[in-house]
Amino acid sequence: MMKDGLTITPFPQLCVSNTERQEMIDLVDNYVEDYIDKYKDFVVNDKCKVNKRRWQHVKSRDKLHVYAKRTPRGLGRRSSVLRASRRSSQRHNTTAKDMSVLLGVGTFAGELEDLMFGVLSPTLDSMRIKASYVQDFDNAAVLCSVVEPSKEEPFQSLVIKWMSIDPPLQSAKLSKSRDFVFIEATGIVEFEDGDCVGYHFLHSVDFPKTGLLPNKIRGNLSAFSCFRQIGPNTIGNFACATVDPGDEEVGVAIAASTFGISALGERTEQETVCCL
Repeated sequence: MMKDGLTITPFPQLCVSNTERQEMIDLVDNYVEDYIDKYKDFVVNDKCKVNKRRWQHVKSRDKLHVYAKRTPRGLGRRSSVLRASRRSSQRHNTTAKDMSVLLGVGTFAGELEDLMFGVLSPTLDSMRIKASYVQDFDNAAVLCSVVEPSKEEPFQSLVIKWMSIDPPLQSAKLSKSRDFVFIEATGIVEFEDGDCVGYHFLHSVDFPKTGLLPNKIRGNLSAFSCFRQIGPNTIGNFACATVDPGDEEVGVAIAASTFGISALGERTEQETVCCL
């Protein structure tokens, strides 16, 4: 999708205080814990089966499938979200009926460690590489790095980003692009039995310096994907997202950018070949 390429930030330089940094880390930890519980429930109680009465299939790519559900619930942001933040939904008078709730499940070929290297994109250069394979947005920028990968935790990252997604086919009804300011977090969670899952988490935040941009509608999102090695060269994927404005076309496009990581397998394979 990426038509305009990646750019420098469209906002003034963004820096966060130590207090805000810790608040974001705590926010990610709490949400990841909640989403991991949903994943466990899906595996243990639902036996990895999607309830078709609650979820409507909207899109598939290879063995990955996206479903949509309308719900009265909103994004469910915690009241303790950053002091510097304000809800964009309040600015736009977004109601619960405007929300799109999405579920993504399936499998794809690959190894978890290779996939996590593909998912990780904490810098502008790594975003450019990822975008050349996944093409999941029209424009994007890194606003601030909060937690950087380390030798001890190479997949642990927390970054504040901005991205813009154009309306599908430039439809007359959707004349403006949607844009999002959000935290992106990646990491590995180890279970008590020694098994582990990788995760990719996006969640909208606002700061005084990240105000509305001309000709764009500021959206809200909360999206989570987790990945588990379920067999040789086979990764299981569980993902869920809530997006507003909730137009179905836009919601599915955003879900594709969050869930549609199968192209990263090609990226990691090509990178491995380049290193040989």
